Amino acid sequence: MTSETALSEHLSEVLRLCTLLSDRALDAQITGRTVPADHAVALANAARLLQDHGVEWPPLLTQVLHELAGCPAETPLGPEVDPLDSDLQGLARFFSGFRKKDQL
Repeated sequence: MTSETALSEHLSEVLRLCTLLSDRALDAQITGRTVPADHAVALANAARLLQDHGVEWPPLLTQVLHELAGCPAETPLGPEVDPLDSDLQGLARFFSGFRKKDQL
């Protein structure tokens, strides 16, 4: 097995898993539940990995990430801010750049 074949198989698995996780995140949003921060971070990391390898994102992943980026994260005021909330705000800023590119 060549390294290129192995990479292709691994990227296929990343696509499959991120589609499943995107489906769960979308289901959570539809039913009014919050998407767990670790799921949002995992989806963002998968998107970044796919982008780095020139692989088109599954439409469901794109939809979920746009919705997550469009919803401002509710962070508590004061010194006790959860680091995951900060990560989500950073992800929202990161993905807002993609939305602006789509609108041009």
